[in-house]
Amino acid sequence: MTTYAIEKSSSGDIIGCRFWSAEKVELPAGFSACSPEEYASAKAGLKGSVRNQAIDALTVVQRDAALTVAMGHVFGAETRKYVQALQGIASGSDTVTRELPARPAQLTD
Repeated sequence: MTTYAIEKSSSGDIIGCRFWSAEKVELPAGFSACSPEEYASAKAGLKGSVRNQAIDALTVVQRDAALTVAMGHVFGAETRKYVQALQGIASGSDTVTRELPARPAQLTD
């Protein structure tokens, strides 16, 4: 049996949803069990959210960072600010931002 769960912010907004294929699961902190219908509704509401966009953008930065480091370069100050902003949005600690910051032209910027 699948276990469905949603994560809510302190203001009650849904900020995450996950499922597990096991019947008995210890839910991560902040998650509460929900019905399959609640999970589907939460997932639909989160798709395209700024938080999910930030998570996707961080994945791209991580991929590009490996190449940057392999070429002997380091992140520039603008890139560090960009990544910090994305991390705040992705973690849910920044709940004010409604669109992603502009990505620097190069990770060395």
